[in-house]
Amino acid sequence: MNISHVFGFGLLAITLAAGAAQAGQQAAFHLPFEARWGELTMAPGDYKVSLPEVSLGIRQFSINGGDKTGFVQPMVTDDEGIRSHSSDSYLELVKVNGTYFVAKYRSGATGKMFSFEVPKKKHEMELANRDVVKLRVSGN
Repeated sequence: MNISHVFGFGLLAITLAAGAAQAGQQAAFHLPFEARWGELTMAPGDYKVSLPEVSLGIRQFSINGGDKTGFVQPMVTDDEGIRSHSSDSYLELVKVNGTYFVAKYRSGATGKMFSFEVPKKKHEMELANRDVVKLRVSGN
């Protein structure tokens, strides 16, 4: 087997793994307002999100909506005690300086909470329970 066959086989394996991850853990949500998720700016509308498939080496979320596709990597993943609360999935968005940012994604199906980087708020203690929105996510 020559090097081009090995390279071709490796590329095929990566492509199949990415396809399996896309088909595996998908969910959908409707965003009623503009928001940012990592570097991705999302207009109001319907979106599909694919969760990371760590067993396949994929550690990023894939977000598809309208004519945009983006990838976002969580800062922290936590799975302690989530399964005992409920099977609901949701996005938690926080408003910072007039812009909504995705701060957390909770997957009821996997029992994991993913946290994402958001800019620091002014008067963080004052705004702790205000300007937080939870959007229900279906399918995961």
